[in-house]
Amino acid sequence: MSGNIIINVPFSNFYSIIKPFAIGFDSMFDEFNKMLDTPEFTGKYPEYKIYKKSENNFFIEIDIIGYDKKDIKIETTQNYLTVSGINKNPKDLSSITKFLRSFVLTDNFKVKKAKIVKNILKIDLVSKISKKKKEKPNLIKIQ
Repeated sequence: MSGNIIINVPFSNFYSIIKPFAIGFDSMFDEFNKMLDTPEFTGKYPEYKIYKKSENNFFIEIDIIGYDKKDIKIETTQNYLTVSGINKNPKDLSSITKFLRSFVLTDNFKVKKAKIVKNILKIDLVSKISKKKKEKPNLIKIQ
């Protein structure tokens, strides 16, 4: 199970290509830059997978072997889902381990439920997408 993303084009190049055409997306680009510089987004531990059940339903599976339910904390703030854990009762006190893993969610995604099955934390996400009406072009008169 791996949560690493392989990107062939550096994001800085991607941004420089798309920025001239993307008006009002500066805060989104800033968030992506922040993510690329933070271990909680780019680290390799714990491993995870993201699955798409449907357009409005995703789930994340995180390998939490060695952690109990009481060791795990799941938190949502603004557009972030953060999962953290600290193994407080290891057999060897020198092997206390902890992790922090974050994901960015769009405004319409919410956590539906979370459960642990066979050392895998499964977090169900649902989207409340309203059906879009077909928008007519708006012609602007030049003054």
